[in-house]
Amino acid sequence: MWMLIGELMRVRTREYLASSPLSPDEMPGLRPPAGPAQIRDLEALANQPLDPEYRCFLSLTDGLDGFQYTMPLLGCRDWEDPERSGLGFMFRDVVLETGTLTEVGLPEETHAFPIHVNAEGSAGILMLNHSHNDLERFWWSGQGDNMFFHTFRDLVTYIMDGSYSPRHLFD
Repeated sequence: MWMLIGELMRVRTREYLASSPLSPDEMPGLRPPAGPAQIRDLEALANQPLDPEYRCFLSLTDGLDGFQYTMPLLGCRDWEDPERSGLGFMFRDVVLETGTLTEVGLPEETHAFPIHVNAEGSAGILMLNHSHNDLERFWWSGQGDNMFFHTFRDLVTYIMDGSYSPRHLFD
C-alpha cells in the first residue's frame, strides 16, 4: 500500500506543479498517520468493518489532500469537522435515497459510509459492507455516473492512472 500511495503522490504532485497558476486548495498532501484507537473509532462510526486496504492507508496517512482535484480522501480526523462530516453524511443519504441499493445491484442490507466527497456534496465515494463477497466494496457516485470498485487498491489505481476498469451502471 505504501508504494501505491507514493506513486499516487508522485502523479498528483506532477499534475499540481504542471498547473498554472498553482492553487493551495489543489496541492496534494499526506497527513500524519491515524492511530489504532482513531481507526477503531472510525470503524464504529462507519458501522462496518473497514476495508483492510483502507485501514492500512489510514495507518500510513490519515487521509489524503488532493486525491482528486480539490477533494480529499477522508481520514479519521475529518469526522471531527462538523462541516465535512455533515457533507459526507448528506451525500450518503442523498445517494441512498435517489438510487436505492437494489436498483444498483446491491443487497438491501448494505451499509454505506462516505470516504470521499466533493465540496458541493454532488459526488463522492461510499465504502460498502454487505454479505456478498463477489460484489464491489466501493461505490463512486455523482454527476450522472456510478462506478463500482472491488477493493480500495482498485479505486486508487483507477484515480492514479485509469488502469483499473470499474463496473459502470448506466441509467
